[in-house]
Amino acid sequence: MKLINPPHQSDRRRVSRRFVSAVGVFAALLDATPSVASAQRADSSGYVTVEDGTRVYFEVHGRARDTVIVPGGVMLAPHLSALGTEFTVVFYDPRGRGKSDWVDDARRVTVADEVRDLEAVRAHFRISRAAIVGFSYLGLVSAIYAADNPQQVSRLVLMGPMAPDLQTASRYAPPERKARTDAATAKFTRARAGADTTDFAADCRRWYDAYGQLYVGDPGDASRITTEFCVLQNESPSRLFWRNEQFNRSLGRRWDYTRKAAMIRAPTLVIQGDRDLAVSPDGARRWTELIQDARLIMLAGAGHLTYLERHERVMPALERFLKGQWPGEAMQLRTTRD
Repeated sequence: MKLINPPHQSDRRRVSRRFVSAVGVFAALLDATPSVASAQRADSSGYVTVEDGTRVYFEVHGRARDTVIVPGGVMLAPHLSALGTEFTVVFYDPRGRGKSDWVDDARRVTVADEVRDLEAVRAHFRISRAAIVGFSYLGLVSAIYAADNPQQVSRLVLMGPMAPDLQTASRYAPPERKARTDAATAKFTRARAGADTTDFAADCRRWYDAYGQLYVGDPGDASRITTEFCVLQNESPSRLFWRNEQFNRSLGRRWDYTRKAAMIRAPTLVIQGDRDLAVSPDGARRWTELIQDARLIMLAGAGHLTYLERHERVMPALERFLKGQWPGEAMQLRTTRD
């Protein structure tokens, strides 16, 4: 699952092959246009300085009694900030992402660092117990945190989560993903030919214009993705590809967090699109089977960006679950423990 730098024309065929195995983590790079009603202004914002001195940017929405922590604010705050009407929601950008400090030391861009940063944010706000919402690769991070810190996690939401183990992730290779990847690579190569690739914002927009259709079930929904975040250098393709490669390497060659999943005690809602080309839908099923008290919402026809593609279903489900009740459509699965 190694990531790659933007391709030159001569690299097109090689990139197409490598991107198929890497596409899952790329999904965490995407932002999308929220509805006007869902976008809320932050009540406060600033930085948390974590253990190694890195500054992590945060935004707080709402001032309710119950708290929700959401890693990946650069992607999710525009879409989930409406939760601030019912909860105190703390969004933060992972290290090297969004407005957080860039980290150029590979030894400090690991899954362990991500888990520690989540704990640092919780401790900074003196939150005794919070719900956690993790999307894509941050779903894996959030699940590990929940397993290691059961007393601090009241509820857990995994949206389009990275699979809990390499075996589940690696056996997912739908033909449609390869076809879309090949088309996207060709489009990006044409757009980049002769362009000023030192302009990171322009290169970012070109990349998402080409590859955005990989992250939605219906390619027509790609037009709803915006690239306002491209003005942030941390969201430039070259930085993101390097950063995500370091994260992937930190997982190990045969990574397997299924035992961690079985240790999670918080009620867990898994939300997944059945046409997700970025991560395996079987990964969502696997999390649901392994976690003691978990249920799954599988959204027909949706891709990776369920909070955009099925916003009208995802938001009510999140609100109901975070208030302590299971959404009616959430399914229990027969588990491997039976």
